Amino acid sequence: MEYMEYIAFIVILSLLVAYVMSRVYALVKRVKGDKKYIDAYQAVFGKKEGSYEKVCEYVKNETDPEYQNKGYILKLCSELDNHLDYEETLKQMDLRGIFTGKNNHFSKERFLQNTDTYLCLYLAMAKARQASCFDVLNVLCEKTNLLPETVDTVEYQLAKAIYNSLCEKEDRGLQFLNDLLEGNYGQYTYDKKLIGLYKRFAAATLAYNGELMDDYYLEDLRSFADTGLGINYMKSLDIYDRFASAGEEE
Repeated sequence: MEYMEYIAFIVILSLLVAYVMSRVYALVKRVKGDKKYIDAYQAVFGKKEGSYEKVCEYVKNETDPEYQNKGYILKLCSELDNHLDYEETLKQMDLRGIFTGKNNHFSKERFLQNTDTYLCLYLAMAKARQASCFDVLNVLCEKTNLLPETVDTVEYQLAKAIYNSLCEKEDRGLQFLNDLLEGNYGQYTYDKKLIGLYKRFAAATLAYNGELMDDYYLEDLRSFADTGLGINYMKSLDIYDRFASAGEEE
């Protein structure tokens, strides 16, 4: 191997090693970030003792906008559950901070990494309805609309449908909710891993509206009522007792 070829080889190898190391570092950082977030998530939705203090500490110490803003949604849910003041949390929450990468540009990769954010948003909307905090619903809708890059996703459309349903606006979201259950959502992008959950949120929202017309989805709702997400969402819509398994009610 000639000298210049050798130098070129060393440079390419060094760049490759640097790239691999940077990816490993990013992965390790993400795993650590996910663990701290999941701990806060489980505390809030498991309604563990001291969960509000835990999520407050989490958002205070988290410096990554992605995780911090996901934490604000958890904090809002806890405040709604405990009838605490939520104005500052709503003010601080920035959904774009979750889905933007370098130079504050929307990142499709970041979006797909954080589609679980929408599940928490759906829960926050239901909890706001239960507490008759329609100002919270309106602000969450406004913040969701500040992400125009997500309009062509099932996640956004379901958030809009749930908002319209809970606020009794437009068609109460019935068209999209039914389309989702019937599989008519091919024009949208979505996280394929979560589409089953999205359909259960849709079915529960239709049941809340008294518009669930197909008994086929009843079993799905019963199984949804056996999950942490389902319990939180369906109790917030006051429909949990209709679908919970015998003996499941606490």
